[in-house]
Amino acid sequence: MQASAILSSGLGRRRLLGAAAACCAVGPVRAAASVMTVCHDMQPLQGEADSFALSVLTLLLNKTVASHGPYRFEPMEPRDNITQSRTMLELRDAKLDVVASMNSRARDADGIQVRGCMRRGLNGIRLPICLASRQAEFENIKSLEQARQFSIAQVAHWPDAAVLEANAWPAQRIPKLSIFSAMLTRHRFDLFALASDEAYGIVDVIPELVVLKQWAIAYPSTFAFMVSHRRPELAERLRHGWRVVLADGSFEAMHDKAVGWQVRKANLAARRWLVLHNPDQPPDALKQDPRLWSPLVRQRLIEPLLRKV
Repeated sequence: MQASAILSSGLGRRRLLGAAAACCAVGPVRAAASVMTVCHDMQPLQGEADSFALSVLTLLLNKTVASHGPYRFEPMEPRDNITQSRTMLELRDAKLDVVASMNSRARDADGIQVRGCMRRGLNGIRLPICLASRQAEFENIKSLEQARQFSIAQVAHWPDAAVLEANAWPAQRIPKLSIFSAMLTRHRFDLFALASDEAYGIVDVIPELVVLKQWAIAYPSTFAFMVSHRRPELAERLRHGWRVVLADGSFEAMHDKAVGWQVRKANLAARRWLVLHNPDQPPDALKQDPRLWSPLVRQRLIEPLLRKV
């Protein structure tokens, strides 16, 4: 069985992906020596059954088997409490071939940038989370000035924390995402913010919490693949893969299947957007293929910014 057949068969878990991809090394397409190996550490995030980033990576590689040959994954064993900072260090040290990360100026030199946004800019539209018992207190916030009267938290190693701080909204930095609900319950802060393509998948299973409905925090943000400087051929292959999946519509279909329900539930068009400046966003990262943006994000946030450039 060839790589494209194996890796698109729904065996989404890391070990099955690794085993399936290894099988293609002896397939009929090319000799084993020409099989591209890809070492990654893309585990499901909180609220995900399977890693969406890994699904996109698999799609891009499958779509380029004909042009670039077979491949196999070499996934790292699952590790608890791994931080984004540690992952970027491993990319710089070539222990990883590819990572998926929010783009930032601070990370621009850590790897070869494969410009794009697999989350369609929706990772920069953050939905406020609070205790269900305090929902009425926060729903009618109408301005950034009002919102900044309340304390907010973000994960310490997420670039989003720096965005809040750059906009005079000091963020309480917490060490990991998994503790935010307990800290909200203990009134350690008033609000937490999660991306519009992930919030409901996380919060809907926590009865004490609610996603606010009337407003959102919005800033330009891209979430993309970064490749080790030692693997330029992989970066080139992924760029080619993006061109293919944008032309045939397969990425948009995958994105909608994975998170479309959350985006629709967020009802972003009806919310007030409290727009923040993102000083750490690399300007070049915004100049991606327009089809990669969510149409609403492109219209409300990205196009006005690009007109100023």
